[in-house]
Amino acid sequence: MTSSWPADHNWNIFASSLLIEVCARFGSDTFFVSPGYRDAPFIAALTLNPKVQVVSCWDERAAAFQALGWAKGKGKPAVLICTSGTAGANYLPAIIEARVDHIPLLVITADRPFELVFASAQQVIDQRDFFGRFVKKSLDFPAPSPSMNTKAWLSYARMLLEAATEDRAGPVHINLPFHAPLDPVAQKDSPSAEQIHSARQALDAMSFTRPVPRRADWPKELLADFAQDVKKAKRGLLLIGRLSDEEADKTAIRQLRSNLGWPVFADVGSGLKFETEGEIPDLTIPASRALLERYKPDCVIHVGKRLVTRYFDDAVASWADASYWVLSDEEQVQDPYHLPQRRQHRADWAQILAILPTLNRDTTWSNRFINLGRQLNKVKSPSFNFRDVAEIVRASTNDHVFLGNSTAIRAFDSWCFSPGAGFQVVANRGVSGIEGLLSTTIGLSLATEKVWTLIVGDIAMLHDLNAIISLAQSRAKVIVVLVNNVGGRIFETLPVQKYPWVKDPLISTPHAFNFAGISAMAGLDYLRCQSQSDFESVFHDRQRLGSSCIIECSQDAEADLNWVRALALQEYHDE
Repeated sequence: MTSSWPADHNWNIFASSLLIEVCARFGSDTFFVSPGYRDAPFIAALTLNPKVQVVSCWDERAAAFQALGWAKGKGKPAVLICTSGTAGANYLPAIIEARVDHIPLLVITADRPFELVFASAQQVIDQRDFFGRFVKKSLDFPAPSPSMNTKAWLSYARMLLEAATEDRAGPVHINLPFHAPLDPVAQKDSPSAEQIHSARQALDAMSFTRPVPRRADWPKELLADFAQDVKKAKRGLLLIGRLSDEEADKTAIRQLRSNLGWPVFADVGSGLKFETEGEIPDLTIPASRALLERYKPDCVIHVGKRLVTRYFDDAVASWADASYWVLSDEEQVQDPYHLPQRRQHRADWAQILAILPTLNRDTTWSNRFINLGRQLNKVKSPSFNFRDVAEIVRASTNDHVFLGNSTAIRAFDSWCFSPGAGFQVVANRGVSGIEGLLSTTIGLSLATEKVWTLIVGDIAMLHDLNAIISLAQSRAKVIVVLVNNVGGRIFETLPVQKYPWVKDPLISTPHAFNFAGISAMAGLDYLRCQSQSDFESVFHDRQRLGSSCIIECSQDAEADLNWVRALALQEYHDE
């Protein structure tokens, strides 16, 4: 087999090699490929292109989440390729997450030719507009043939990659039908030397540039209104939601936090949580909720995306007289109560910091929140629970951590109170699903070439069992911290807990599984912990080794509920 570009065995492989080369030159050089026969021309073209990396994924759902993780890590589109029929349908959960959370993906679905779509052929469905409104753009390419317009193919491929990355990023889709032959066999009407030369010339003439970020430019009137609301505020509140990876944005928000001097709540996804001692504990804790009600802010500034906790939304809705500014890049209304006083705009931090007035600081209330945090930090865990895991991970590392949803992310966001270094985490918070979490972490590790730590619950891990096999066969390195409290125990801390006949078993989904067997099947190291001290020792050992493993933390079904009850008993006392 000789590497060559473009591969010219036949029109199918020639067309595939053109699309692959456009992706590689754009910077999307990693392809997540699932098996099948209809996508064989792509597989042949990938094998012949020395510039690209190919990740083999037999399960399309896991493949899509691995691609999602890779795109998060690289900041450019990962490429997914699959065969025809229902294969592409398995991509949908990850595509939805990418669309809502603005992660760039290029999805390529191979298809059967037009004449077979409604002719009872095998492994064929109507794949037009396959992913609907969950992709930014979707194009049905014609089947490759001697009459194909090479320049148009190249132009459209670049257009889709640019669409995936520009402004609010997201997934895009190519549906490409192939006639036989699907194999790398030469044909009499294969591309001529002149056609190959023309394709090379067209590609060499194309420019591949990163999109220019769209920045806000506030009019003077808007800046004046913002400055006035800040200046007249007597009891301001700063909420910091999930932020971009841009360090300049985080630096600007640190400056905003310092200039305002207001009480602050920072989401764990912001990268700024735990940096200051005066952070407000989550309002799921009654003492924190009562103290904030006493404070009753008259001006609220929310920067970044929505918080993990919803209780600040509830609180803001109760302060009818408070001015409310949401500074976010989100295209959706970032306010579930649709408050009429909300003003939501993209931020230009240079403009905003330049016009902020000098404020007279009163630290009385910040000191009260500091005292509350200290008091909550002294509450003892009744038994080994998710918060114990979170504190040990926090103390051991501050980056390359992926947090699962449900209780996993809330243990860090709501139950940890001591200040420390900024905690840089990644999570799938677009739609906050519990599937594909290990797969996403595998993709992040492949993109960054770093060891990642995944914190995940048992039910979420049961949704991604195939990824355990993938991890064992991957270059990725992931330390999986799997908290097994035998069911969906977040529901024990919600109002439905009062109605066990509703909660059990269809909501809480109790089980008696452990993950030793599948770890052994995959050939992954497996370690089991039943106490905080066990976990601390094992986790530190595995961090030193830096190899993939599963650490299963076995916990009682009511451990988190008992911890929440212990926090609820803590009353605030002025010190």
